[in-house]
Amino acid sequence: MLSEAGENFKEWLIEKGLGMSTAGDYSKFIERKLLLWLEGHSFLIEHLENQQLMHYIRYRKGAGIKPKTINSELRKISYLLEFKGLPDIAGTIRVKGVQRRIPHDLFTEKELDGIYNQFPGSRNPWTHEDTLRRYHVILGLKIYQGLQEQELQKLETIHLQLDKGRIYIPSTKRTNNRILDLKPFQVLPLHDYLLTDRRALYKNIEDDKRVFPASGLKRGMPRIREMINRYEPRLKSLHQIRPSVITNWLNHFNLREAQYMAGHKYVSSTERYRMDNLEDLQKELEKYHPLR
Repeated sequence: MLSEAGENFKEWLIEKGLGMSTAGDYSKFIERKLLLWLEGHSFLIEHLENQQLMHYIRYRKGAGIKPKTINSELRKISYLLEFKGLPDIAGTIRVKGVQRRIPHDLFTEKELDGIYNQFPGSRNPWTHEDTLRRYHVILGLKIYQGLQEQELQKLETIHLQLDKGRIYIPSTKRTNNRILDLKPFQVLPLHDYLLTDRRALYKNIEDDKRVFPASGLKRGMPRIREMINRYEPRLKSLHQIRPSVITNWLNHFNLREAQYMAGHKYVSSTERYRMDNLEDLQKELEKYHPLR
């Protein structure tokens, strides 16, 4: 059984957007492993410093625990420190030895704006106006809110808070739910799409609350990429857009804010977007990964 403090931590994690089972796992780790280890070494979490944290990491490495697991534990410690209002000394420390995919072929904010603004001009003579408008709306949600196809599929009309200029993005197995601002120029096209073009896509509009039909999204994604390639050949895949968006967010927002906006369950998922090439990433690893 979790103590009252553990239950409070669990509830706080759930309020932060973590799933119930994930929050329970975090709480159990803190109570059954970290706090017991601290007690055994006469350390207090309130006085935790880098030296004690390094001592814990070496202890876990000595027990044969893999770097990936230790890094997961560091994320849990980071949340605990934030919960207690203490300096987050665990937030930027990661153990080497975990392979990481490096974001590459990224676009700047200006380049993404160009992709969005030039899109209407990529229309073929046989591309219907309503199709072009729908694709442009979808592209905007990818470029300015970083939405993935699965999130677009789950999007319902009630999630569009157009009067407030906001959008609620439902959670998926890999991402947390969140509320993001819409760009002012996105609001009217979304409003018009809901009132006109969307109605033409559904045989029974009252029975389906989804903003975009799943079949249309599946067919539309490759067509959107093909249309963009007519003026931006660097775009090899629409999957390049989201990493670009998150990387650009990190130029304006702190790590936790960018984590929320991206819907990442773990801060380490956001951390890897701080650098966009191997040379800079290596420098970052040397700076924040003191263990050899």
